[in-house]
Amino acid sequence: MLKGSIMSIRFLKLTTALAIVFATPALQSFADVPSGMTATISEQSIHNAGRNIMRTADGGIVATYASVNGNRAELTFSRTLDNGQTWMPVSFSEVTGNVGQAAVDSNFKGSYIVFTEEVNGTLISRMAFTGAPFAENPEFIVSDSVSPVGVIPQDVYVQASRKGWGQLSDISRETVAYGYQDAVTGDLYVGVSFDGETFPVAQKVLADPYAASGPAVAVRGNYVVASYQTTHPDIVPSDVPVSMRADRTYPAWIESMDGGKTWSTPRPVFGDMSNDFPVAEVASKTGEIEYLRLAAGTDLPNSPTLNWGSSRSSTSGGGRDYVDLRTRGTDERANPLLNPEETSPGVQMASVKDNENGLTFVQTSMLPMGVDEPGSEVSIVSFREIEPGAPWTHVVAHNVLTADPTAVDRTTSTLDVDATQFQYSALIDTKIRATSYKEMDPSSGEARLVVAVSTDTGMTFSHHTSFSAAELEARGITDFDAAGIFTSSQCLFEDRDGEVYVDLMVSQGGEMRFVSLPTGVNAAELREEEHAALITE
Repeated sequence: MLKGSIMSIRFLKLTTALAIVFATPALQSFADVPSGMTATISEQSIHNAGRNIMRTADGGIVATYASVNGNRAELTFSRTLDNGQTWMPVSFSEVTGNVGQAAVDSNFKGSYIVFTEEVNGTLISRMAFTGAPFAENPEFIVSDSVSPVGVIPQDVYVQASRKGWGQLSDISRETVAYGYQDAVTGDLYVGVSFDGETFPVAQKVLADPYAASGPAVAVRGNYVVASYQTTHPDIVPSDVPVSMRADRTYPAWIESMDGGKTWSTPRPVFGDMSNDFPVAEVASKTGEIEYLRLAAGTDLPNSPTLNWGSSRSSTSGGGRDYVDLRTRGTDERANPLLNPEETSPGVQMASVKDNENGLTFVQTSMLPMGVDEPGSEVSIVSFREIEPGAPWTHVVAHNVLTADPTAVDRTTSTLDVDATQFQYSALIDTKIRATSYKEMDPSSGEARLVVAVSTDTGMTFSHHTSFSAAELEARGITDFDAAGIFTSSQCLFEDRDGEVYVDLMVSQGGEMRFVSLPTGVNAAELREEEHAALITE
């Protein structure tokens, strides 16, 4: 079993009041056991590509992690219905081994956890599901091992289909995908549950000896996609010098249009040449703009993948009418990677033309070319429509960049910092998207959390904000520094006034904390603007 450091966690007194409060979120510690007791949490259980916290459709929040109890790390599921003021834990009598990694997701059917467990010296992966995550005593279905005998799972990930979002009768809404990498061979495995209650053993979908991470899986109906990091020669841009990309990886992706039965061949998320990669704009000390190609690879592990769609019709401003990606040229960062006539092996064209009506988002980061080491990774959000031949569009989702240290402020950063832990979120049925990440300034030793926000479905990220260690301390996150780890919810939160927040679990200073950070964007005001624009048309 891989060993991670142990971090202590502070607890609050529990309550059984189950009332949803759509108010400005409050900061709280994670409650786990009755007040006055102590426990610790395994850092390994939260420090991977999978998500550990999720805002659900009804406004509640679920979270998963491993609590250390004596010589054993126990799987824990915790939830809140009052915006994090109180947390209600669930333990698992069926899980008796040491728990390593864990990840959680939710949809209309319930909440899902994938986790690794060491049993009698063997590491396996299992699934847990409850249809009533906010019940006083939710009953979980815990599966047998979903990893084949002999496979050592790592980098676990899970996502539940949201194809039925707003359409409760949708027959594909229960689909759940989970994945991991074999720590010995590097092979990638993905499993798909079609009913959301039974979980078959994951199947090997790719044997890539160069794979450097597990698959970040996403699912929408019968569409399944996985992104991963690799140094495979067919994925790495051929014109980037070997010296520049040494020990760095590049994102690749595979997809299935038939629920994981057949898969496409691996393709680069960006392209075969450096010119296929997006460009970051950096302001010089004199105000001139320098353009840096983000094609020097990444030193970071796999980033999350998310499939998203809208339950609103095109006439209401949601759905797929925001732009036709296929009309965008390469100068506008559209990057077609598929032949329109090509399909996944063994899949008939008629079967993939059923219009999954959604988008796939991949959150990555790249180091810029032509910058002195170490240089900062720059956040990139890539997305494409779920249909054959759809191109990728790549958008820089980062603070404004400058070469002038004196110009650094809440919305502006230099490339001299160390940017890590990029995570992507979206607000249901709106055009609001957000990327959250951590910045560490090696010269000052100061860290901060940064949030870049888009209000046009990810086409541009023009709203920026950040939170210094001092500002985080005012919100209860004490001594945030290089050791700080956070994980964010895939779903943003909108309060009764329309203000949009990103939900975070932050591990720092010996305790795990929950906090919702304001993005500075108001969804109600954006709806009013959209409505006014429709009236004037």
